[in-house]
Amino acid sequence: MTDEYPPYVLSKGERPGLLTEIVVAAFAEAGLETKVLYRPWRRCAMMIREGEAFGAYPYARTDKRAEYAWFSESIWVCRNVFFYLKGRMGEFDYTSLDALSDYTIAGTSGHYYEEIFKRKGLKVDYAPGEASGVRRLWELRAALFAEDELVGWTLINRIFPSRAHLFRSTPTPWNLNPQHLMVSKNYPGGRELLDRFDKGLEAIRRNGTYERLVDRYCRRSVVLPKGAGMEVR
Repeated sequence: MTDEYPPYVLSKGERPGLLTEIVVAAFAEAGLETKVLYRPWRRCAMMIREGEAFGAYPYARTDKRAEYAWFSESIWVCRNVFFYLKGRMGEFDYTSLDALSDYTIAGTSGHYYEEIFKRKGLKVDYAPGEASGVRRLWELRAALFAEDELVGWTLINRIFPSRAHLFRSTPTPWNLNPQHLMVSKNYPGGRELLDRFDKGLEAIRRNGTYERLVDRYCRRSVVLPKGAGMEVR
């Protein structure tokens, strides 16, 4: 299970997205065929909780999710930043979540940070899709938009190609967030399948498949640090 999350997950086009290709390649290395279904993030998590589906990706590990799911080794590390309009915010940068209490933040429902932002008492306007966050920034309905850096810039350049230069993202990430395949504890044989996935993931890292996939999607826009993940230049 997954949802549209360009460039990591793409439901349309010639390629299915970086993380879809990584997940499928890891399972293939383990001798398993995969079927990917697209549903809203909340629906994906519910199906994992109820044991209606084996796994969902990409998901961050939280204490709440760990009650009903196991998590694979990291398949990627997201660099979480805040996007904003330069004309409204100047040269803004992240200092702490506590410093954001006076701002309205656009967020995506079903994302892991809901628990964190609620605990911090932040004012967050949630919508089902990531693209809505970019539009709410432009319409001045939110001052900040919480998103992975690569995803945010992909959306901005797709939705506002001639106005992308008016947007900015905070130089300082508020979180470096490992992403996983989240596996239902209520799915028959789920633990064994997860173990096979992790072995397949290790194999594609070792044989160069993982790095080739990253290069295919990201090319010169990212550099790979040691281990999984990226750092946007």
